[in-house]
Formats: sequence, C-alpha cells, structure tokens
Amino acid sequence: MIRAGRKGGKTALEVEKICFLATVSAEKLKLTKILFPTGRKVLYIAPTQAQARNIVWQALKNRLHGIGTPNEQMLQMKVPNEDGAESTIYVGGWENRENYRGLTDVIHITFDETDTLRDFFIAWLEIFRPMFLDTGGGADFVGTPKKENPNMRRLEKEFENKGESFSCFHFTSKDNPHLDRVELDALEAEYVNDRQAYRQEILAEYVDNAGALFHYDALVVVFTNTITKKGEKYLIVDVADDGSDKTIFSFWEDLEEYRREEFDRLNTEGIINQIREYSAQDQIPFSHIAVDAIGVGAGVASNSRLDGVVGYKSSYSAIKTDISIVRLPNVSYVKEPLVTDFKNLRNQCVFTLAELINNHKIASKVTGQFKEKIIEELAVYQDASAGDGKRQATSKEDVKEIIGRSPDHSDTWLMRMYFHVMGRMLPQQSEEASRVILQQQERFRTNKTNILHNSNR
Repeated sequence: MIRAGRKGGKTALEVEKICFLATVSAEKLKLTKILFPTGRKVLYIAPTQAQARNIVWQALKNRLHGIGTPNEQMLQMKVPNEDGAESTIYVGGWENRENYRGLTDVIHITFDETDTLRDFFIAWLEIFRPMFLDTGGGADFVGTPKKENPNMRRLEKEFENKGESFSCFHFTSKDNPHLDRVELDALEAEYVNDRQAYRQEILAEYVDNAGALFHYDALVVVFTNTITKKGEKYLIVDVADDGSDKTIFSFWEDLEEYRREEFDRLNTEGIINQIREYSAQDQIPFSHIAVDAIGVGAGVASNSRLDGVVGYKSSYSAIKTDISIVRLPNVSYVKEPLVTDFKNLRNQCVFTLAELINNHKIASKVTGQFKEKIIEELAVYQDASAGDGKRQATSKEDVKEIIGRSPDHSDTWLMRMYFHVMGRMLPQQSEEASRVILQQQERFRTNKTNILHNSNR
C-alpha cells in the first residue's frame, strides 16, 4: 500500500514495476507458478477508462516503445519476456471491473487512486484477490488519501497484523527530488487558508471528516471487537419497501450481531413464516423482534400471528429518555418530565449507534459482502443538525444518493438501537415506555384497517 502526495512519483514507479514484472523471467519473480498456459498477465486499474488511457497507457507506450505491441482499442500491450514467451499488460478503468472476472495467469495488479474506487473491498475479494490463488501474485494499492472514501486507511489498518507479505509506504510530494522547490513553497503558501487540503493532497496525510458520526477506525474494528454478553437475543427484520427486493434478517446476542440471512423476493406470508421459524429456532421472544414497518413490513408487523413483535418506523417521534433540566417554579411533579433532543426515532438510533461503535461497545461476526456494505453505508453518515435544537443525521435519501443504493444492511443496526434505547429507560419510566409501545401498536392496527379497507374498495 503506497500513500503518496500529488506528483510524488507513484505512477512512474508503478509503470517501471509493471514493465519489470512483464519482461523478466518467471524464476526471478519467485512465484508459485512458472508456467503460464495463457501467457503471463499484469493489470493496471485506474479510476476510469479515460484516466487509464490519458495517463497510464501513454506512459507505458513511451516506456516500451519499440519493445511492446500496443492494442489501442483494447488498451493491451504484448511484450516479450526472458522466458521466450509473451506477457500481456492490461490497462483499464474501475467501472469495467466485471470484465476481469475469471482472468487467469495474473501475477500482479496495480490499483491507482484507491480511495476513489467505490465498493472496493467487495470487488477486491470477489473479482481480483482470487486471481492469485494459482500464481502467488501480488497487488499494489496506490494513491493520495481521500477522507470521503478511506480505502487506503482501512488497508493500512488491516495490514498491521498480516505479516511480512504486507507492507505500507508513505511519502509526500516534497519527497520527489525532481519537483521544483520554489514551486512547492509557492503551493504551500497558496494553501494557507486550507491546511487540511494541504495535509491531504501534498503531505498525503489521513484527514478525518470533521462531520462524520462514525469514527472510521472504530467502524472497521467492530468486526473484531469482543464484548461482554448476557445472553439476550434479538431479531431485526428489514423488509424491502415493495417486497420485490431482498429481505434481511439480522440476529443479535445483546450488542453482538452473530448472524445475518438474506432472501430474495419473500412475500408477506413468507416473511411471517420465516420470522416464526427463526424465533423458535434461536429462542427469540416476539418482544425482542423488530420489523421495518414500511410498505410490506406494515402488514408483517401487524399480523395476528406475530402479536408482540415491534413495528419499527423511523419517522416516529424519538423516545423520551432524558429527565428535563427545566422545572417550573413552585410546581410539584408526579413524575419527572422526560425530553429528547432528536428530530425523530431514526435520528435517535443513528446517534445512539455512533456512540456505541465509537466506544467499541458493539461487535459483529458477519463477513464478506455484508461486512463491506455495513462499513460503506455507516461511513457516510454526518451530523446534519440544523440548529433548531433537534439533532439529526444524514437523511436516508442522501445516503442512497452517495452510495448508489439503499442502506438496507446498516438499517438493521439502526433498528437494533430501538431496544437499546428502551433498555436505557429507568424503572420509574416504565409507564412512559408502555405508552410508547401501545401507541405504536395502535398505529399499526390503524394502518392494517386502512389497508384492508382500501383493498376491498
């Protein structure tokens, strides 16, 4: 993993490395494979096909002029190697990553501007990492840090405990001896009012996103955290709005998610049956089950076969859990007035989840795509409070726009916070808790009646 400042020389370095790997003998590479039936292959993946052509492709053609045979349309270069065979250099854009699935005899991949690659870890694990199973090849992850999509920061964190086969390097723009010192000094002066940008772009330092609710390092280690558990189990069910997408079942023991299941196109009856089966199988009481009660979910949560299940709706009012610091003079209160400073239940759950994750009080055993999607979704949440005294986070619509899909996987974590918030209520507040639950149940009974009435019209 190579973290470098702008014009630090990372592209020139990778071009030299690619040319070397493509032309020397396989024996010098010390790979597990020395015979390549389809020819040795080296890949260079830029953020876009246009960048690949304008920057890397031109540099490779200049470096291998008179040696390699370029294919301008395919952005491929055939070069002879010391084994008397041919190697192929592939240059492409991240948007075409699916085209590389199943490619054989790959000995190296360079990922350029890694922090701009969306869904990076999912594609890395599914498409690119398996290419090295029979070659023992390797990869370089290079770029200048970006706080909005910190892939390199996560790589550096994960490399710490992976042994000698994993290394991290860091150098700044100033470390390049070929850059004009006068120009570097002038640039630093121009950044005087934006030191964070200077640290990120020139010094290649990781800069925290000031408004981020979830600390990225804490978010990544959730999946290796160990927490104390009391044995209480919960089931969270996220139902697609129209029933045509995937339904997610998230299983929890206290604040540790121990399992996650996903089903395509389950109808209302199928979801109800699955909930009942999981409840019996994992011994989860209905009172510890929450269902996303929007669209199809409303019919699930209000079904008589699931009496006691909590219908979760993010637009509900936040649960009042805090004792008001404001008292009217000369007034005796039968019970302490409760307040909340959250705009609604969803925002209360987002901030509660952020607090727990940032303090390493949540753990998860899920892996693969589930893990990657949860990290990607939660990493974009910002404190979006408007100064009206009500705390609010990035809206779901904005999260969808940023990541390009609905944040269904992290929604189950937000819903799990409902039980945590209710659990924080003091015994003397039980009357208030009962009122909230009854109010929710009444709303779902009303919804069910309206649905039945409309369907009979």
